[in-house]
Amino acid sequence: MRSLTNSLNVIISEDFHFPLVDKNTLRLKEEKESLSVDIKIKDFNNTSCFSFDKDKTSKNDVLFPFFNPTIKGLCTKNDFILVHQKGDQVYIFLIELKSKNIGDYLKQLRAGKLFFQFIIDRIKLCSSDFQDLNNDSLHYKGILFRLDRITPDKGISKRKKLEFNSTPDLDVCIQNYDNVYYLSQFL
Repeated sequence: MRSLTNSLNVIISEDFHFPLVDKNTLRLKEEKESLSVDIKIKDFNNTSCFSFDKDKTSKNDVLFPFFNPTIKGLCTKNDFILVHQKGDQVYIFLIELKSKNIGDYLKQLRAGKLFFQFIIDRIKLCSSDFQDLNNDSLHYKGILFRLDRITPDKGISKRKKLEFNSTPDLDVCIQNYDNVYYLSQFL
């Protein structure tokens, strides 16, 4: 299988890409709340990050201009999608940044999963290089970053593997903003 992350970097318009702040740090920002989280990435060549959560340019949603935006939840999306490929395995991290009010974050993460599945299906429709990409090689994980959610463990390495809690269709991890994270912790 070819590199899905490289293909995503070409297929998805640059307007939606989220760049590195230095050669191995991705800073995800929630502009409305002035919050950010840093994720250290050792091998960015196998990683792609983008955000479809853009401001509306008119009365319609930028991503879903064909939907009626007055129908509650129809245009729901999560903040970021971080994709990392390790061999034939593809990890899709659906990321939501929240302040103290977490709202319906799980619905936003699930909406991100559905949208990314749509992207994969479109890629497979247009390219024979990804026909072997199947559900066994795609690993979806939701990550919620928020303020004051948990007290960090004292004396534990920041590179400690993080635990995910299972929901019916998505494993989710909830973390604070006040740490620097490493992509390897989420794999």
